[in-house]
Amino acid sequence: MTTWNNITSRAPRDGETGDLTRRLRRGTGHAVAMARYALAPQAHGFRNEFAQPMVERLTLRWPDLPADLHGLRIAQISDMHAAPWMPVSLLRRGAALALAEKPDLIALTGDFITLHSYPERFAGRAADALARLRAPLGVYASLGNHDYWGSAPAVTRALARVGIPTLVNAATTLRIGAADLVVAGLDSAREGQPDLRAALDGTPRQAFRVLLAHEPDVADRAAGFGVHLQLSGHSHGGQIEIPGVKPFWLPRLGKKYPRGLYRVLNMWLYTNRGLGGSFPPVRHNCPPEVTLITLERDACDASS
Repeated sequence: MTTWNNITSRAPRDGETGDLTRRLRRGTGHAVAMARYALAPQAHGFRNEFAQPMVERLTLRWPDLPADLHGLRIAQISDMHAAPWMPVSLLRRGAALALAEKPDLIALTGDFITLHSYPERFAGRAADALARLRAPLGVYASLGNHDYWGSAPAVTRALARVGIPTLVNAATTLRIGAADLVVAGLDSAREGQPDLRAALDGTPRQAFRVLLAHEPDVADRAAGFGVHLQLSGHSHGGQIEIPGVKPFWLPRLGKKYPRGLYRVLNMWLYTNRGLGGSFPPVRHNCPPEVTLITLERDACDASS
């Protein structure tokens, strides 16, 4: 059993419906608050950006990045949340945006489905929407808390059907020229059994390590394991952002690093706002996103 900052994370067991009910009630309260804001007559200028995904492009630099990884492009999609209220067209649009960037590698960082009664059906819808994703170095997935609340096995099977491996406390090492690139996936820190040591065990010592970890707030631990770049989601960026007001919805393990780019010790962390979202489907000043990250060797060290 692994503990993250005194929070014990494990897969839910039979009979624990009381805790799940409390979570759902809290989620319903947040949903009602968002809906009231969106529909309030005084919400002048409110724009629901739920169906308007955009590409966020950024370049990250390391002085010790292997020369053969300079210019490597990683696309990230997170929090698809396939559900009755989630248009499949939005998921397909996200996949198309990622492909248009011609990435070398694609990372999918969890929550393919939303908790509901038909996980097989909606896991299949998410997988079908992502089936066209291809990249020279591959497409890799990690699991999120909603995947467990629905059915993690159903998600894993659906992704495997379309050729996307799921990394659960596991890694793959890619040889690129003279460089080793490690892509590791951490199990959901909120509802799975996360084990960073197992995820990175046996990877080359001098490798450049990319960690797919659904919940961003595990970054404080990951930074101590020689991870160079952590890619996360989970928070949806809060879904609604009003200047001067705390985000409406930030989940546990998504509060410290809720959106965007952070430096955690010697590691970069990027928290993707997600492609889908929780019910109701409302976003304001927080549009859905696909991320493209380009790795570069620091200019001051490029000639060494």
